[in-house]
Amino acid sequence: MRAGTERVSSEAAKLVNALRNAPKARGRWGEQQLRNVLESCGLSEHADFQTEVSVTDGDGGRLRPDVVVRVPGGQNRVIDAKVSLNAYQDAFGAVDEAERNIGLAAHAASMRTHVNGLGNTAYWSQFADAPDYVIMFVPGEHFLSAALEHDSDRWEFAFKRRVLLATPTNLIAIARTVSAVWRQEKLAMQAQEIA
Repeated sequence: MRAGTERVSSEAAKLVNALRNAPKARGRWGEQQLRNVLESCGLSEHADFQTEVSVTDGDGGRLRPDVVVRVPGGQNRVIDAKVSLNAYQDAFGAVDEAERNIGLAAHAASMRTHVNGLGNTAYWSQFADAPDYVIMFVPGEHFLSAALEHDSDRWEFAFKRRVLLATPTNLIAIARTVSAVWRQEKLAMQAQEIA
């Protein structure tokens, strides 16, 4: 048991180091969490949502949100996964309260920067039939609650920037609603064919 525990601990430390030191690995982890949530709710990649869709903005730059979810009626929902892992780990690995507060402040500032970036990207003007907001997926409730602990106006700030904050819990509700609407749409089409 000791040897097994040491192996698990060693592998966990490797995972933490990989996520901490490789921004692309953190990004891929967040994207995979997003994909897992959508698929667990009955949505299928390529049919109901697309990943890494590229569009050109008005200035000739390339924009690439993590996911574009198709909604019946030709609508799209743009979702981008963002996480502030390093600052979060610093805050909760702190040995005293002052160090913890410094880490929480950095985590909250990083989340605010992500919100600003998504708000400035204005995906809603780049995708046809997209509402005037973007969904920022935070791959864990604990990441968002830690930011809210230090910066309680986070929701209002994000809303003013046209960014909706979504954790796995509330994204599941959104995705299941979309999945149910697709089922109803398919049933209505089949009923029309039968009629």
